[in-house]
Amino acid sequence: MRVGLKYNMLPTLRSMVVLGFGVYLPSGNTHAHDNVGNLMESTTQVGRGQVGLNPTIYQTYELIPHRLNQFASASYRHTFRNNDGYQFGDQWDLNGGINLVTVPWLVLSSQLNYRYMVHDNFSSALFRSATLADGPAAFPGDPILIDGTIKNRPVPTTGSTFLAFSPGFQLSLDGMIDSPWTRMTSVYFHAQIPVARDSNNSLAQGTSYVFGLTRSFQMLNPS
Repeated sequence: MRVGLKYNMLPTLRSMVVLGFGVYLPSGNTHAHDNVGNLMESTTQVGRGQVGLNPTIYQTYELIPHRLNQFASASYRHTFRNNDGYQFGDQWDLNGGINLVTVPWLVLSSQLNYRYMVHDNFSSALFRSATLADGPAAFPGDPILIDGTIKNRPVPTTGSTFLAFSPGFQLSLDGMIDSPWTRMTSVYFHAQIPVARDSNNSLAQGTSYVFGLTRSFQMLNPS
């Protein structure tokens, strides 16, 4: 769960710069077990188990008023170490693109999305399984301690770099059909197509699709 505040620093007719600051709350389950009763790793848990900080900035400028505008945004997320000694890597997001109003009810968009994620790291003790070379007194038996003072060890299969091209559109239903059901309602669709990606031999994100519906409500009538 993310709770945030935003403030418009440059409210002009053609420009806007919005600063934001959010806090991620540890609301998800972090102690789920697998089917044999073992505690699952932090990366497979629903929640991260610790507070995160998320400053953001958003900028937009109308190149052609009411017809063509550009936008750019940047955000950073830092998650502190959880009680299990695991810390998710920092994340940087950069986005930029343009919106073109073709007709009043149809907006076409095109943007580039860049995401860089630092390796996760953990603090714990390192053990290895006992082998026959350790002698009959140790094998089979409890794991053997290798290093009990690991403070900040990176997880090699985490972290990634991702660049995508994302075309899409937004369709205003009230501009097409005038009815109480379509007023202040729009639908949107975006396809995120990978251009470059490096997932450190872990699962890589392929082409993805985002679609949804937005509806606004007027709570009070102006006097």
